[in-house]
Amino acid sequence: MTALGSNAHIFAKPHRRQDLKRCFETVLGCGPVTSVEYPGIAEPMLVVRFPDGGSLSIEFTDQALDDDHPRVGTWLELRAEDPAAIMRAALDAGLPEVKHPGHPYYFMAPGGQVFTIAPLR
Repeated sequence: MTALGSNAHIFAKPHRRQDLKRCFETVLGCGPVTSVEYPGIAEPMLVVRFPDGGSLSIEFTDQALDDDHPRVGTWLELRAEDPAAIMRAALDAGLPEVKHPGHPYYFMAPGGQVFTIAPLR
């Protein structure tokens, strides 16, 4: 049997650190975002530990893709009890909305990563 794990890892440019921390910690209310030093990685990573399980690690490198437009790449799904409220918070914080027919709630994080917000259960 094979299953998708509950942890994800993305790359971002170093200048996006504070915006990404604010995005997950404050705007999306995911709880404290921690900074973790890892041997062999030049800059400390950010780690988002979601209250209902799973985590997202963000590694910072100058080689990361970076854009102010949504990328055609991996898009990640967040789950929330009230997706509309989380989307409103994202938009109120100035995060760009992304239109796509798959779900009604997509936004772009600083640096171009796209997230959808789906119902928790």
